[in-house]
Amino acid sequence: MAQLLKESPSTARDLSRALGIPEKEVYHHLSHIEKSLRLPGGVIQESARCLDCGFNFKKRHRLTSPSRCPVCRSEAIAPPVYYLPSSTRGTPNKPVSPIEVEDKFLPRPSSGLGRCNDMNRSNFHDDYPPDFCEFKEDQLIPSQENRIREVISAMVRSCNDDKTIDHVGATLIPSKDEIINILGMLQDILFPGFFGRQELSPSTLEYHLGNELINLYESLSAQLSRSIRHECRRMDSLCVKCVQKGREEAILFMEKLPALRLALALDVKAHYDGDPAAKSLDEIVFSYPGLYAIFVYRVAHELFVNNISLMPRIMTEHAHSLTGIDINPGATIGKEFFIDHGTGVVIGETTNIGDRVRIYQGVTLGALSVPRESEGGNYLRGRKRHPTIEDDVTIYAQATILGGETIIGARSVIGGNVWLTSSVPADTTVLIEPPRHVFKDDSGK
Repeated sequence: MAQLLKESPSTARDLSRALGIPEKEVYHHLSHIEKSLRLPGGVIQESARCLDCGFNFKKRHRLTSPSRCPVCRSEAIAPPVYYLPSSTRGTPNKPVSPIEVEDKFLPRPSSGLGRCNDMNRSNFHDDYPPDFCEFKEDQLIPSQENRIREVISAMVRSCNDDKTIDHVGATLIPSKDEIINILGMLQDILFPGFFGRQELSPSTLEYHLGNELINLYESLSAQLSRSIRHECRRMDSLCVKCVQKGREEAILFMEKLPALRLALALDVKAHYDGDPAAKSLDEIVFSYPGLYAIFVYRVAHELFVNNISLMPRIMTEHAHSLTGIDINPGATIGKEFFIDHGTGVVIGETTNIGDRVRIYQGVTLGALSVPRESEGGNYLRGRKRHPTIEDDVTIYAQATILGGETIIGARSVIGGNVWLTSSVPADTTVLIEPPRHVFKDDSGK
Protein backbone atom coordinates (compact mmCIF):
# COMPACT_ATOMS: atom_id res chain seq x y z
CA MET A 1 0.00 0.00 0.00
CA ALA A 2 2.79 2.41 0.89
CA GLN A 3 4.57 1.43 -2.34
CA LEU A 4 1.45 2.19 -4.37
CA LEU A 5 1.16 5.60 -2.73
CA LYS A 6 4.73 6.41 -3.68
CA GLU A 7 3.77 5.68 -7.24
CA SER A 8 0.70 7.94 -6.90
CA PRO A 9 1.86 11.15 -5.17
CA SER A 10 -1.51 12.87 -5.53
CA THR A 11 -3.20 10.21 -3.42
CA ALA A 12 -0.53 10.59 -0.72
CA ARG A 13 -1.01 14.37 -0.68
CA ASP A 14 -4.77 13.93 -0.32
CA LEU A 15 -4.28 11.61 2.63
CA SER A 16 -1.76 14.01 4.16
CA ARG A 17 -4.21 16.91 4.01
CA ALA A 18 -7.12 14.78 5.29
CA LEU A 19 -5.14 13.42 8.24
CA GLY A 20 -3.23 16.61 8.98
CA ILE A 21 0.18 14.89 8.97
CA PRO A 22 3.24 15.14 6.69
CA GLU A 23 3.45 12.89 3.65
CA LYS A 24 6.43 11.04 5.14
CA GLU A 25 4.31 10.01 8.12
CA VAL A 26 1.57 8.79 5.77
CA TYR A 27 4.06 6.38 4.16
CA HIS A 28 5.38 5.34 7.59
CA HIS A 29 1.94 4.57 9.04
CA LEU A 30 0.76 2.71 5.96
CA SER A 31 3.91 0.63 5.90
CA HIS A 32 3.31 -0.30 9.55
CA ILE A 33 -0.33 -1.21 8.80
CA GLU A 34 0.72 -3.25 5.79
CA LYS A 35 3.21 -5.18 7.91
CA SER A 36 0.66 -5.82 10.69
CA LEU A 37 -1.80 -7.19 8.14
CA ARG A 38 0.73 -9.49 6.51
CA LEU A 39 -0.01 -13.20 6.89
CA PRO A 40 2.50 -16.11 6.74
CA GLY A 41 4.01 -16.42 3.29
CA GLY A 42 3.94 -12.66 2.72
CA VAL A 43 0.22 -12.56 1.98
CA ILE A 44 -1.36 -9.15 2.64
CA GLN A 45 -4.90 -9.10 4.05
CA GLU A 46 -7.25 -6.17 3.69
CA SER A 47 -9.82 -6.54 6.48
CA ALA A 48 -13.46 -7.19 5.78
CA ARG A 49 -15.55 -4.06 6.18
CA CYS A 50 -19.20 -3.03 6.53
CA LEU A 51 -20.56 -1.33 3.43
CA ASP A 52 -23.11 0.65 5.48
CA CYS A 53 -21.11 2.13 8.35
CA GLY A 54 -17.53 1.40 7.21
CA PHE A 55 -16.55 -0.66 10.27
CA ASN A 56 -13.35 -2.71 9.67
CA PHE A 57 -13.10 -6.26 10.96
CA LYS A 58 -9.56 -6.71 12.21
CA LYS A 59 -9.53 -10.46 12.72
CA ARG A 60 -6.31 -11.47 11.06
CA HIS A 61 -6.48 -15.06 12.30
CA ARG A 62 -9.80 -15.75 10.55
CA LEU A 63 -10.18 -16.06 6.82
CA THR A 64 -13.95 -16.24 6.65
CA SER A 65 -16.07 -13.13 6.29
CA PRO A 66 -18.32 -12.13 9.22
CA SER A 67 -22.05 -12.41 8.57
CA ARG A 68 -23.24 -9.29 10.42
CA CYS A 69 -21.71 -5.96 11.45
CA PRO A 70 -21.44 -5.70 15.25
CA VAL A 71 -21.93 -1.91 15.08
CA CYS A 72 -24.93 -1.36 12.81
CA ARG A 73 -26.03 -5.03 12.50
CA SER A 74 -25.96 -4.73 8.72
CA GLU A 75 -25.40 -7.82 6.59
CA ALA A 76 -23.83 -5.80 3.78
CA ILE A 77 -20.26 -6.96 4.44
CA ALA A 78 -17.40 -6.70 1.98
CA PRO A 79 -15.30 -9.86 2.47
CA PRO A 80 -11.57 -9.68 3.20
CA VAL A 81 -9.29 -9.52 0.18
CA TYR A 82 -5.84 -11.12 0.01
CA TYR A 83 -2.94 -10.14 -2.20
CA LEU A 84 0.37 -11.86 -2.94
CA PRO A 85 2.95 -9.07 -3.16
CA SER A 86 4.64 -8.77 -6.52
CA SER A 87 8.38 -9.19 -6.66
CA THR A 88 8.65 -6.73 -9.53
CA ARG A 89 8.52 -3.03 -8.70
CA GLY A 90 5.55 -1.34 -10.31
CA THR A 91 3.66 -4.60 -10.91
CA PRO A 92 0.28 -4.71 -9.10
CA ASN A 93 -0.14 -7.17 -6.25
CA LYS A 94 -1.74 -10.42 -7.32
CA PRO A 95 -5.14 -11.17 -5.72
CA VAL A 96 -5.47 -14.63 -4.21
CA SER A 97 -8.48 -16.37 -2.70
CA PRO A 98 -8.78 -17.23 1.00
CA ILE A 99 -8.68 -20.91 0.08
CA GLU A 100 -5.32 -20.45 -1.62
CA VAL A 101 -4.04 -18.56 1.40
CA GLU A 102 -5.17 -21.30 3.74
CA ASP A 103 -3.84 -24.12 1.58
CA LYS A 104 -0.47 -22.59 0.74
CA PHE A 105 0.54 -20.27 3.53
CA LEU A 106 -1.23 -21.07 6.80
CA PRO A 107 -0.13 -23.92 9.10
CA ARG A 108 -2.42 -26.93 9.27
CA PRO A 109 -3.70 -27.82 12.78
CA SER A 110 -3.09 -31.35 13.92
CA SER A 111 -5.75 -33.57 15.46
CA GLY A 112 -6.36 -33.61 19.22
CA LEU A 113 -5.92 -30.28 20.93
CA GLY A 114 -5.78 -28.34 17.66
CA ARG A 115 -2.12 -27.36 18.11
CA CYS A 116 -0.28 -26.55 14.92
CA ASN A 117 1.99 -29.28 13.52
CA ASP A 118 4.99 -27.02 13.64
CA MET A 119 5.14 -24.76 16.68
CA ASN A 120 8.46 -23.17 15.71
CA ARG A 121 7.72 -19.64 14.56
CA SER A 122 11.04 -19.46 12.78
CA ASN A 123 9.59 -21.73 10.06
CA PHE A 124 7.05 -19.07 9.18
CA HIS A 125 7.51 -15.84 7.31
CA ASP A 126 9.34 -13.03 9.09
CA ASP A 127 6.17 -10.98 9.00
CA TYR A 128 4.28 -13.55 11.07
CA PRO A 129 1.61 -11.45 12.85
CA PRO A 130 2.23 -11.16 16.61
CA ASP A 131 -1.30 -12.19 17.56
CA PHE A 132 -1.69 -15.09 15.16
CA CYS A 133 -3.11 -17.89 17.29
CA GLU A 134 -1.18 -21.13 17.50
CA PHE A 135 -4.29 -23.00 18.58
CA LYS A 136 -7.51 -23.64 16.76
CA GLU A 137 -10.10 -21.42 18.42
CA ASP A 138 -13.64 -22.15 19.55
CA GLN A 139 -13.14 -25.89 19.49
CA LEU A 140 -14.11 -28.13 22.40
CA ILE A 141 -12.55 -31.54 22.73
CA PRO A 142 -15.29 -34.20 22.53
CA SER A 143 -14.19 -35.86 25.76
CA GLN A 144 -14.33 -32.53 27.60
CA GLU A 145 -17.73 -31.76 26.14
CA ASN A 146 -19.05 -35.10 27.36
CA ARG A 147 -17.71 -34.46 30.85
CA ILE A 148 -19.38 -31.05 30.97
CA ARG A 149 -22.66 -32.65 29.88
CA GLU A 150 -22.31 -35.19 32.68
CA VAL A 151 -21.86 -32.36 35.21
CA ILE A 152 -24.98 -30.64 33.90
CA SER A 153 -27.00 -33.85 34.15
CA ALA A 154 -25.73 -34.51 37.69
CA MET A 155 -26.68 -30.98 38.78
CA VAL A 156 -30.18 -31.37 37.34
CA ARG A 157 -30.60 -34.72 39.12
CA SER A 158 -29.44 -33.17 42.39
CA CYS A 159 -32.36 -30.73 42.25
CA ASN A 160 -34.69 -33.72 42.52
CA ASP A 161 -32.96 -34.94 45.69
CA ASP A 162 -34.80 -34.07 48.90
CA LYS A 163 -31.47 -33.79 50.72
CA THR A 164 -30.45 -30.72 48.70
CA ILE A 165 -31.83 -27.20 48.72
CA ASP A 166 -33.15 -25.25 45.75
CA HIS A 167 -35.98 -22.91 44.83
CA VAL A 168 -36.93 -24.36 41.43
CA GLY A 169 -40.57 -24.22 40.38
CA ALA A 170 -41.54 -22.41 43.59
CA THR A 171 -43.19 -19.07 44.22
CA LEU A 172 -41.14 -15.90 43.85
CA ILE A 173 -39.06 -14.82 46.83
CA PRO A 174 -37.93 -11.28 47.70
CA SER A 175 -35.05 -9.87 45.71
CA LYS A 176 -31.96 -9.24 47.82
CA ASP A 177 -30.72 -6.53 45.46
CA GLU A 178 -34.06 -4.73 45.57
CA ILE A 179 -34.15 -4.92 49.39
CA ILE A 180 -30.70 -3.32 49.54
CA ASN A 181 -31.99 -0.57 47.23
CA ILE A 182 -34.91 -0.06 49.63
CA LEU A 183 -32.42 0.44 52.48
CA GLY A 184 -30.75 3.14 50.40
CA MET A 185 -34.09 4.90 49.87
CA LEU A 186 -34.86 4.71 53.58
CA GLN A 187 -31.46 6.11 54.50
CA ASP A 188 -32.18 9.11 52.28
CA ILE A 189 -35.70 9.52 53.68
CA LEU A 190 -34.76 9.14 57.35
CA PHE A 191 -31.65 11.34 57.02
CA PRO A 192 -32.72 13.83 54.32
CA GLY A 193 -29.90 15.89 52.87
CA PHE A 194 -27.14 13.47 53.93
CA PHE A 195 -27.50 10.82 51.22
CA GLY A 196 -28.85 10.83 47.69
CA ARG A 197 -29.78 14.35 46.64
CA GLN A 198 -27.99 16.71 49.03
CA GLU A 199 -29.05 20.06 47.49
CA LEU A 200 -32.25 20.25 49.52
CA SER A 201 -33.98 23.39 50.77
CA PRO A 202 -37.25 23.93 52.66
CA SER A 203 -38.93 24.77 49.35
CA THR A 204 -37.84 21.51 47.65
CA LEU A 205 -38.09 19.18 50.66
CA GLU A 206 -41.74 18.26 50.16
CA TYR A 207 -41.26 17.46 46.49
CA HIS A 208 -38.13 15.40 47.21
CA LEU A 209 -39.65 13.40 50.05
CA GLY A 210 -42.86 12.88 48.07
CA ASN A 211 -40.94 11.44 45.15
CA GLU A 212 -38.81 9.23 47.41
CA LEU A 213 -41.80 7.95 49.38
CA ILE A 214 -43.74 7.03 46.24
CA ASN A 215 -40.74 5.10 44.93
CA LEU A 216 -40.36 3.45 48.33
CA TYR A 217 -44.00 2.41 48.38
CA GLU A 218 -43.80 0.79 44.95
CA SER A 219 -40.61 -1.16 45.69
CA LEU A 220 -41.50 -2.05 49.27
CA SER A 221 -45.04 -3.26 48.50
CA ALA A 222 -43.73 -5.54 45.73
CA GLN A 223 -41.12 -7.14 48.01
CA LEU A 224 -43.59 -7.44 50.88
CA SER A 225 -46.05 -9.23 48.60
CA ARG A 226 -43.35 -11.73 47.67
CA SER A 227 -42.47 -12.27 51.33
CA ILE A 228 -46.12 -12.86 52.27
CA ARG A 229 -46.67 -15.24 49.36
CA HIS A 230 -43.50 -17.17 50.24
CA GLU A 231 -44.56 -17.58 53.86
CA CYS A 232 -48.03 -18.79 52.83
CA ARG A 233 -46.51 -21.46 50.60
CA ARG A 234 -44.01 -22.46 53.27
CA MET A 235 -46.76 -22.89 55.87
CA ASP A 236 -48.96 -24.62 53.27
CA SER A 237 -51.76 -22.13 53.88
CA LEU A 238 -54.15 -20.51 51.43
CA CYS A 239 -53.10 -17.07 50.21
CA VAL A 240 -55.49 -15.16 47.97
CA LYS A 241 -54.63 -11.50 48.51
CA CYS A 242 -50.85 -11.30 48.76
CA VAL A 243 -50.57 -8.16 46.64
CA GLN A 244 -53.23 -6.31 48.65
CA LYS A 245 -51.61 -7.41 51.92
CA GLY A 246 -48.22 -6.27 50.67
CA ARG A 247 -49.55 -2.82 49.81
CA GLU A 248 -51.26 -2.47 53.17
CA GLU A 249 -48.13 -3.55 55.05
CA ALA A 250 -46.09 -1.04 53.05
CA ILE A 251 -48.39 1.80 54.12
CA LEU A 252 -48.37 0.61 57.75
CA PHE A 253 -44.58 0.64 57.72
CA MET A 254 -44.41 4.09 56.12
CA GLU A 255 -46.70 5.46 58.82
CA LYS A 256 -43.99 4.56 61.36
CA LEU A 257 -41.25 6.54 59.59
CA PRO A 258 -41.69 9.78 61.62
CA ALA A 259 -41.25 7.83 64.87
CA LEU A 260 -38.22 6.05 63.38
CA ARG A 261 -36.64 9.41 62.57
CA LEU A 262 -37.00 10.47 66.19
CA ALA A 263 -35.56 7.19 67.50
CA LEU A 264 -32.57 7.44 65.17
CA ALA A 265 -31.96 11.06 66.17
CA LEU A 266 -31.68 9.91 69.80
CA ASP A 267 -29.26 7.17 68.73
CA VAL A 268 -27.10 9.75 66.93
CA LYS A 269 -27.05 11.92 70.06
CA ALA A 270 -26.10 8.89 72.18
CA HIS A 271 -23.14 8.25 69.87
CA TYR A 272 -22.05 11.88 70.13
CA ASP A 273 -22.32 11.89 73.93
CA GLY A 274 -20.54 8.54 74.27
CA ASP A 275 -17.61 9.14 71.91
CA PRO A 276 -15.32 12.11 72.59
CA ALA A 277 -13.67 11.49 69.21
CA ALA A 278 -16.85 12.49 67.38
CA LYS A 279 -16.52 16.04 66.06
CA SER A 280 -20.12 16.52 64.90
CA LEU A 281 -23.45 14.81 64.42
CA ASP A 282 -22.84 14.86 60.66
CA GLU A 283 -19.69 12.79 61.11
CA ILE A 284 -21.66 10.16 63.01
CA VAL A 285 -24.45 9.97 60.42
CA PHE A 286 -22.00 9.71 57.54
CA SER A 287 -19.37 7.37 58.90
CA TYR A 288 -20.21 5.43 62.08
CA PRO A 289 -20.79 1.72 61.40
CA GLY A 290 -22.61 1.32 64.72
CA LEU A 291 -25.22 3.87 63.73
CA TYR A 292 -25.70 2.24 60.31
CA ALA A 293 -26.26 -1.15 61.94
CA ILE A 294 -28.78 0.39 64.36
CA PHE A 295 -30.57 2.17 61.49
CA VAL A 296 -30.96 -1.09 59.57
CA TYR A 297 -32.03 -2.93 62.72
CA ARG A 298 -34.76 -0.41 63.56
CA VAL A 299 -36.14 -0.60 60.00
CA ALA A 300 -36.02 -4.41 59.97
CA HIS A 301 -37.53 -4.70 63.46
CA GLU A 302 -40.67 -2.84 62.40
CA LEU A 303 -41.18 -5.42 59.65
CA PHE A 304 -40.33 -8.28 62.02
CA VAL A 305 -42.99 -7.35 64.58
CA ASN A 306 -45.56 -7.39 61.75
CA ASN A 307 -44.62 -11.02 60.98
CA ILE A 308 -42.94 -10.26 57.65
CA SER A 309 -40.58 -13.13 56.78
CA LEU A 310 -37.21 -13.09 55.00
CA MET A 311 -36.93 -9.34 54.41
CA PRO A 312 -35.92 -8.31 57.97
CA ARG A 313 -33.13 -10.88 58.13
CA ILE A 314 -31.88 -10.00 54.65
CA MET A 315 -31.63 -6.38 55.78
CA THR A 316 -29.74 -7.02 59.01
CA GLU A 317 -27.38 -9.54 57.42
CA HIS A 318 -26.55 -6.95 54.76
CA ALA A 319 -25.61 -4.53 57.53
CA HIS A 320 -23.68 -7.36 59.21
CA SER A 321 -21.64 -7.93 56.05
CA LEU A 322 -20.78 -4.22 55.84
CA THR A 323 -20.11 -3.39 59.49
CA GLY A 324 -19.31 -6.66 61.25
CA ILE A 325 -22.20 -5.96 63.65
CA ASP A 326 -24.80 -8.74 63.84
CA ILE A 327 -28.14 -7.59 65.28
CA ASN A 328 -31.03 -9.98 64.85
CA PRO A 329 -34.21 -8.10 63.79
CA GLY A 330 -36.15 -9.89 66.52
CA ALA A 331 -34.16 -8.27 69.33
CA THR A 332 -35.85 -5.53 71.38
CA ILE A 333 -33.68 -2.43 71.84
CA GLY A 334 -34.62 0.76 73.71
CA LYS A 335 -33.82 4.35 72.89
CA GLU A 336 -30.43 6.11 72.88
CA PHE A 337 -28.52 2.95 72.01
CA PHE A 338 -24.77 3.33 71.46
CA ILE A 339 -22.37 0.84 69.83
CA ASP A 340 -18.76 2.05 69.85
CA HIS A 341 -16.44 0.67 67.14
CA GLY A 342 -18.78 -2.27 66.75
CA THR A 343 -16.74 -4.94 65.01
CA GLY A 344 -17.72 -8.39 66.27
CA VAL A 345 -20.84 -7.32 68.20
CA VAL A 346 -23.54 -10.04 68.28
CA ILE A 347 -27.08 -9.43 69.58
CA GLY A 348 -29.36 -12.46 69.46
CA GLU A 349 -33.01 -12.73 68.47
CA THR A 350 -34.62 -12.73 71.92
CA THR A 351 -32.31 -10.18 73.54
CA ASN A 352 -34.02 -7.36 75.46
CA ILE A 353 -31.98 -4.14 75.79
CA GLY A 354 -33.21 -1.14 77.77
CA ASP A 355 -32.61 2.57 77.30
CA ARG A 356 -29.24 4.35 77.22
CA VAL A 357 -27.22 1.13 76.96
CA ARG A 358 -23.63 1.33 75.71
CA ILE A 359 -21.71 -1.63 74.30
CA TYR A 360 -18.25 -1.89 72.74
CA GLN A 361 -16.60 -4.01 70.10
CA GLY A 362 -16.69 -7.79 70.38
CA VAL A 363 -19.60 -7.96 72.85
CA THR A 364 -21.79 -11.05 72.51
CA LEU A 365 -25.34 -11.18 73.86
CA GLY A 366 -26.01 -14.76 72.88
CA ALA A 367 -27.62 -18.09 73.67
CA LEU A 368 -26.19 -21.22 75.21
CA SER A 369 -25.28 -23.88 72.65
CA VAL A 370 -27.87 -26.43 71.64
CA PRO A 371 -26.76 -30.03 72.36
CA ARG A 372 -25.75 -32.02 69.30
CA GLU A 373 -27.97 -34.84 68.04
CA SER A 374 -30.98 -33.36 69.84
CA GLU A 375 -34.24 -31.65 69.04
CA GLY A 376 -33.14 -28.71 71.18
CA GLY A 377 -33.17 -26.36 68.20
CA ASN A 378 -36.84 -27.01 67.49
CA TYR A 379 -37.70 -27.09 71.19
CA LEU A 380 -36.04 -23.73 71.88
CA ARG A 381 -37.26 -22.03 68.72
CA GLY A 382 -39.59 -19.21 69.76
CA ARG A 383 -38.48 -19.31 73.41
CA LYS A 384 -36.32 -16.71 75.15
CA ARG A 385 -32.70 -17.79 74.74
CA HIS A 386 -30.77 -14.52 75.06
CA PRO A 387 -30.06 -12.19 78.02
CA THR A 388 -31.91 -9.11 79.21
CA ILE A 389 -29.92 -5.89 79.61
CA GLU A 390 -31.67 -3.24 81.71
CA ASP A 391 -31.36 0.55 81.47
CA ASP A 392 -28.06 2.47 81.63
CA VAL A 393 -25.81 -0.61 81.45
CA THR A 394 -22.30 -0.37 80.00
CA ILE A 395 -20.68 -3.51 78.54
CA TYR A 396 -17.01 -3.26 77.58
CA ALA A 397 -15.10 -4.98 74.79
CA GLN A 398 -15.14 -8.75 74.30
CA ALA A 399 -17.59 -9.41 77.15
CA THR A 400 -19.85 -12.44 76.62
CA ILE A 401 -23.27 -12.71 78.25
CA LEU A 402 -25.30 -15.86 77.51
CA GLY A 403 -28.64 -17.41 78.36
CA GLY A 404 -32.29 -16.49 78.35
CA GLU A 405 -32.47 -16.32 82.14
CA THR A 406 -29.50 -14.00 82.52
CA ILE A 407 -30.43 -10.46 83.54
CA ILE A 408 -27.96 -7.59 83.87
CA GLY A 409 -29.41 -5.11 86.32
CA ALA A 410 -29.78 -1.39 85.66
CA ARG A 411 -26.71 0.86 85.85
CA SER A 412 -24.34 -2.12 86.02
CA VAL A 413 -20.91 -2.16 84.36
CA ILE A 414 -19.59 -5.34 82.76
CA GLY A 415 -15.83 -5.26 82.27
CA GLY A 416 -13.92 -6.38 79.21
CA ASN A 417 -13.48 -10.12 78.54
CA VAL A 418 -16.00 -11.06 81.24
CA TRP A 419 -17.93 -14.31 80.67
CA LEU A 420 -21.40 -14.43 82.27
CA THR A 421 -24.15 -17.04 82.27
CA SER A 422 -25.86 -15.83 85.46
CA SER A 423 -27.67 -12.67 86.45
CA VAL A 424 -26.06 -9.53 87.88
CA PRO A 425 -27.87 -7.25 90.39
CA ALA A 426 -28.45 -3.59 89.62
CA ASP A 427 -25.63 -1.08 90.33
CA THR A 428 -22.94 -3.77 90.13
CA THR A 429 -19.53 -3.76 88.46
CA VAL A 430 -18.27 -7.12 87.22
CA LEU A 431 -14.58 -7.52 86.44
CA ILE A 432 -12.24 -10.45 85.96
CA GLU A 433 -9.22 -10.74 88.23
CA PRO A 434 -6.21 -8.90 86.82
CA PRO A 435 -3.81 -11.34 85.19
CA ARG A 436 -0.36 -11.81 86.69
CA HIS A 437 2.17 -10.04 84.48
CA VAL A 438 5.77 -11.20 84.17
CA PHE A 439 8.36 -8.56 83.24
CA LYS A 440 11.73 -9.61 81.81
CA ASP A 441 14.77 -7.41 81.52
CA ASP A 442 16.05 -7.84 77.94
CA SER A 443 18.76 -5.17 78.20
CA GLY A 444 21.39 -7.76 79.20
CA LYS A 445 22.46 -5.76 82.28
